[in-house]
Amino acid sequence: MMFDNYLIDQILVGRKTQTSRTKRYEVGRIENLMSNYNYSKLTGNFIKITKVYQKRLGAFTNQDAKKEGFSDLQEFIDYVNKQGKKLGFSWNPNQVVCSLSFRLALFARSFSIQLRLP
Repeated sequence: MMFDNYLIDQILVGRKTQTSRTKRYEVGRIENLMSNYNYSKLTGNFIKITKVYQKRLGAFTNQDAKKEGFSDLQEFIDYVNKQGKKLGFSWNPNQVVCSLSFRLALFARSFSIQLRLP
């Protein structure tokens, strides 16, 4: 899932726990965190979608904006208007988006070592 570098930082420190998209995702789905600026740049981190619901942008509150990683609703509105082309929507109070709650997904990496005995 693509995010700006700033928002990836917000996810990694736990400030961003929600994102709004035009595409619907399924609860339980695990997504790679990817930088918007370089489509091949994986961060090595993953998120797991924990809740999916539809909401009109006009119904967003300051609390929603904070979950999106912004200080308040106006900052979120400004971001949406600036990044509208990348997001696939611009700020329109009647626009319905799919809001996704998520958490960082941690994976234990396993590996095996083969010993060669003489």
